[in-house]
Amino acid sequence: MNDRRKPKNKNKDPKSHFWIPDSEVDLVEYKPRSIPTPRDINHVEHGTNLAKGIEAIRKSHRQNKTPISDKIIIFKVELEEEDTIDDRGDFEKLFSNNKLRVNSIKKSNVAIVSTSPANLNEFDRKLSQYTQKDGKSHGFFQYIKSISSYASEDKLAQSLKDSAEIQDVQITLIPSLESSDYEKMIEFLSGNILSVKGELLDNIILQNNTPVLRALIPSSGLKVLADQEIVLEIGRTPFFETETEGGGQAEIDFDDVKIEFLHDPRELPIICVLDDGVSLPESMSDCIAGKYISEDLEFAPTCEHGTKVASRAIFGDDIDTQVLNKQLVPKVRIIDAAISDGLTPLDEPTLIKRIRLAVESIKDRAQIFCLALNQQDSLSGDFISNLAFELDSLTKKYTDYGIQFVVPTGNHKLWSYYSSLDDIIDDDASRMAAPSESFYALTVGSVSRDNHPDSISGREELSPFSRIGFGFAGSPKPDVVYPGGNVYIKDNKGFISANCAAYVINNEGKLTQDFGTSFSAPLAAQELALLTEHVPENDILIAKALLLHHAETPHIDSYNSSQDSRELHSKLYGKGLGNYLNSKNSYKSRASYIRKGKLGRLLKQRIRFYMPSTISKYSNSKKPVVKVSVTCICFSPVNQSMGYEYLRAYVDTSLHTINSGNNMETNNPAGKEGRKRWNHIHHFNRIIKSFNPGDWQIWLQLYTKPELTNDEEIDYILIVSIEDLTTNDVDVHGGISIESHSRFEILSEIHVEGESFNNDEE
Repeated sequence: MNDRRKPKNKNKDPKSHFWIPDSEVDLVEYKPRSIPTPRDINHVEHGTNLAKGIEAIRKSHRQNKTPISDKIIIFKVELEEEDTIDDRGDFEKLFSNNKLRVNSIKKSNVAIVSTSPANLNEFDRKLSQYTQKDGKSHGFFQYIKSISSYASEDKLAQSLKDSAEIQDVQITLIPSLESSDYEKMIEFLSGNILSVKGELLDNIILQNNTPVLRALIPSSGLKVLADQEIVLEIGRTPFFETETEGGGQAEIDFDDVKIEFLHDPRELPIICVLDDGVSLPESMSDCIAGKYISEDLEFAPTCEHGTKVASRAIFGDDIDTQVLNKQLVPKVRIIDAAISDGLTPLDEPTLIKRIRLAVESIKDRAQIFCLALNQQDSLSGDFISNLAFELDSLTKKYTDYGIQFVVPTGNHKLWSYYSSLDDIIDDDASRMAAPSESFYALTVGSVSRDNHPDSISGREELSPFSRIGFGFAGSPKPDVVYPGGNVYIKDNKGFISANCAAYVINNEGKLTQDFGTSFSAPLAAQELALLTEHVPENDILIAKALLLHHAETPHIDSYNSSQDSRELHSKLYGKGLGNYLNSKNSYKSRASYIRKGKLGRLLKQRIRFYMPSTISKYSNSKKPVVKVSVTCICFSPVNQSMGYEYLRAYVDTSLHTINSGNNMETNNPAGKEGRKRWNHIHHFNRIIKSFNPGDWQIWLQLYTKPELTNDEEIDYILIVSIEDLTTNDVDVHGGISIESHSRFEILSEIHVEGESFNNDEE
């Protein structure tokens, strides 16, 4: 670990973190209530309009006969803008009780639903009673804004409407139908594709059992497909590629560089590199823990990109310094999983299938999968990408194996014609690219490791090419940043900044310069792997939470900055610059608590942590004394079909402190900063001047969507840290140990099982 990565002023006194046991948690019963507000509308007129919508649905349904027409009818239900389709209470009244299945949510207030023709008739009968009795019967209809057919123009992506060429498209079918119905309709749609002179190329079943067909279709035939009730959406087929643009003048070989393992290589943690293959020099063969190759590759893997990614994962960011010192020290080993040949474009269905097979084959040997490729376009659309959903689903599916994907935010080329970072981040084209929006992957952006006089990015500032957040549905992404190189424009040419390049080993066994978020992601994967070795049960979720919680924020002052500037910082840097050593340890001046638990909907948790008098004795009303940071990550079910309501549960996290009057008070940031509703990560801090010691608390409450029963529990990781901001060399850690009388075990003593281009110019 090079000097610039060491925690500032803390490395002399590393100590263990504290563990919060079940005995420090109080359970509080929660009794949910739902009190609907009556709408001030003309119920007769409203009911009449809804009835017209149902009749139009029937007419459209009769005109488009399919093999499942007599069984299923599909249409759209829209609520008022301020309402949410799957809010508890309303959901049961509007949908479940009327046998309307919500198959998909296009917007928070717009649902695509299905039912049988007989159930639709019953629904229409209730509507007639609602209208005849002026809203006094079946009053749930007052909350429905409109009922209509799901129009074909709403299914076609804008990019398809603007083109007259034959299109390579993905046709996503309506989710949550029976397999037998899908079989009939895939055969039926295959005939439709042929009838418009198209070609069915492939199909894939997503993890929620939704079929997606890939086909070549002329623009004139798109509407024929979109007119089918069972089609949810039609969009361009996404393609994914690795990017490697550096290398050349600064190549150095390894003839006289020694490979020095500090431990038995077999004891090093393992990372799987999902890429186009790895080809390192023979002297580094012990760094390879295994090989895997997808059976359907068209050509032999080039190893052009994967070798570079692997070298960053194995040796780190300071590989150039190690080479100058004639000694390379491997930090991890890798499994070379070639899922691309590096030549053939990777369409999304093919890529998903290959990742599934690779993870299934490798999951017993590696937990961390570094997938350093992206789509070229920024995020858009009403649904999370199929690939991001696949990564989230595999993470949930293999929870017992602790699977964790690490992905880059992606690169853009805006730096080649903008002269400032401000201009770049104001351009929507700088937003992150799939699959970086994956909620449960560790998403990594890039910063420059040093200054360069000609670059628009300074030391530890966002790299000019690095894509930014936020993620899908405003989710808090990226997660962290790591060095991934720096570039600049001079005399209308692009150059890599030699002093802050991403140094890599290429497939010819040479050290060379490159840049890209592809080369920041493996650094995060390495540090996550190392950190996992030092947490209870080698729990990768705890390691990930620690890495996020203790990320450094050199360019933002938590105390003197505005909320807008802190939000912009989060959009660019996520939680900040990742640092393994800073995350691994507590210190005399900064102590961290950890808890892993489960949370149900009907029992809130109040979790105690101790604020020692060693720091509270400096309490005053003028200067900052202590910084309390809180991170809570919950592992909720996800459902791509639900659009922006993708996350099906979240944990609300609230800090409660003891003020100078010795009273407990809520102490959260204004405007729900860092703790927004329906975010799976809550991360915030409070800088406090005046307070008393004792048992402070974190309050947790679980909010869920209606398909989750009250008995279901969601896993969470909670990290809380207390940091001295005075100049008094306060022993925070020792104060907790002594004053809490060992209520909080130190991490090393516990067992948690059972706990719920061109190169730089000269």
